[in-house]
Amino acid sequence: MKDLASSQKTNGGALATLVLVFFFWGFIAASNSIFIPFCKTFFNLTQFESQLIGTAFYGAYFIGSLVLYVISESRGSDLLNKIGYKKGIILGLAISIAGALLMIPAVSNENLQPIEQKVETVKNLKHDQKITTADKAVTLKKEASGYSITVTNNEQGKTFINNPAITSNLATAFHVAENSKQGKVTATFADDKAEAIVQALKGEQVAFGNFPFILLALFIIALGFSLQQTCAQPFAIMLGDPATGATRLNLGGSVNSFGTTVGPIIVSFFLFGTVTSDAEATSVSSIKTLYMIVAAVFALVAIIFAISKLPDGKNDTAFEKAPKASRSLLQLTGLVMAIILIGQFTNVSKLILLVAVIIGVVAILFASNSAAIKNPEGWGAMKYPQLIYGMIGIFVYVGVEVTIDNNFGALLKTPGYLTAEGLNESQISRYVSLYWGSLMIGRWTGAISVFNLSSIGKKIATIVVPFIAFAIILYVNKLNGSDVSDLYGYVICIALIIAAFFFGQDKPVKTLLTVSVLATAAMLIGIVTNGIVSVYAFIAGGLCCSVIWSCVFALGVAGLGKYTSQGSAFLIMMILGGAVIPPFQGVLGDIPAIGMHHSYIIAAAGFAFLAFLALKLRGVLKAQGLDFDQQIEGGH
Repeated sequence: MKDLASSQKTNGGALATLVLVFFFWGFIAASNSIFIPFCKTFFNLTQFESQLIGTAFYGAYFIGSLVLYVISESRGSDLLNKIGYKKGIILGLAISIAGALLMIPAVSNENLQPIEQKVETVKNLKHDQKITTADKAVTLKKEASGYSITVTNNEQGKTFINNPAITSNLATAFHVAENSKQGKVTATFADDKAEAIVQALKGEQVAFGNFPFILLALFIIALGFSLQQTCAQPFAIMLGDPATGATRLNLGGSVNSFGTTVGPIIVSFFLFGTVTSDAEATSVSSIKTLYMIVAAVFALVAIIFAISKLPDGKNDTAFEKAPKASRSLLQLTGLVMAIILIGQFTNVSKLILLVAVIIGVVAILFASNSAAIKNPEGWGAMKYPQLIYGMIGIFVYVGVEVTIDNNFGALLKTPGYLTAEGLNESQISRYVSLYWGSLMIGRWTGAISVFNLSSIGKKIATIVVPFIAFAIILYVNKLNGSDVSDLYGYVICIALIIAAFFFGQDKPVKTLLTVSVLATAAMLIGIVTNGIVSVYAFIAGGLCCSVIWSCVFALGVAGLGKYTSQGSAFLIMMILGGAVIPPFQGVLGDIPAIGMHHSYIIAAAGFAFLAFLALKLRGVLKAQGLDFDQQIEGGH
């Protein structure tokens, strides 16, 4: 390694600054869990449309990684080695700043239209989709059968409550809404009365925000994150003795997990202010303030990096060219883009298109490996079947991890699931925080292995650390004013994952199989039950997810030799799963016969596949003479 080879002492100031970047990756990613249900209400979206936030965010990681790799491939050398990791981080921060600043006009760009001109829009609402007037006085919502109309019970609202043109078309009279803490009344009307009701609201306006503009801003933010992560992880290793590089990476990962835990709480506070407010009471200015602060923090970190006397951070690792693999990845990208265009300009079912994407990704990867086996020249790491299975595994894993959470807000808002009336947007933050906190619990526990503890010390730490992490999660939620008493029973789930860690013995195949089977069972329990038991079951998916990435990654690059770095880059590209699988579940959730609750069969199927993958990878590696579980430790 250049530049840093002579500096074996860890640069504490630089590491602290870098760790702050790790924090914000987790903070923003987990905050999407709060932003998605907010946008669904604020922009009158279907569940599928709301999941496009995750598609934009995680799709940017794939595009960013692919572009960087293809440019390096065409140059025949690593582009980041040319500019240095330090400058790469600064450039990534600058891109994210641009995205955060773009969010400000994006959320401000409201298009007010008279409601009487939106009759067809109301008629075309999907189940659970709603449209709210600009003054928040009236909300029309599509129910499983017919519509509901909810009106603010004040002087303004009484003009609608007592309007004969409205009351004469109602199926049920106005009554106090059970879930209202703001004095609202609700009624229902049949599908064929929609036009009459809308015309009776003449004079009201509805705001249609520029949601595609929001998606573009999030895409740019994540594009910057993609570059930052590509640079920051090797840079962290280079900030001191390479022998302690893993410790610095674990520190960064632990702080990242803490960011995912507090992110939903902080964003919920910015958007709603209290745990009793809902999206309809939220001002656009709160979103602008949030992203102004994010942009300012990114700018501060970029300035610190720019003026610091840190070396550029470069290495001498040779770049292994694989032109055929590059073409395969470009074909995969072309397929995804073509399907997006088909969905945009035709009426082909979104469900069919998303299934086509998933099948297409798997087919292209297996076809690539098949061609590479016949003629390995030019395929690089793709000639190894374990990498192909690993890429599919990362695709499924990231998709499942993200979909559990991104659709969770809509599930918690469903009447009759956790509470009779369903939660509002601000009340879901403690559950989202616990989900991401569950990943933190597992990763903090996994980090124990980097410390030179005795056998008994490691066992004690494996038991104690998860409960310390859980206490921290409860504490930060308590600071936000949330009642966390209903989360205490989650200790049972933590005890089960501790037992799974001991059973897995730090062996990747055994650990992956164990947690995948547990997660599959948890998802099925969540599907067949309601209330807090179901909530615990779905959140417990986070405990299992906490160790899956490292297991699949280790198995996917096993035995790759000089292609290990290239294989790692290909695995990271498969974060694409986070852009595809959540909207797939969202489409199912929009189907009344399935609904949000039963749409979690997608997560169950994903974990079941990962259990199969553990067995398949063990067989593939053994066929190459690699008894992986006996040779490698540190799976989590």
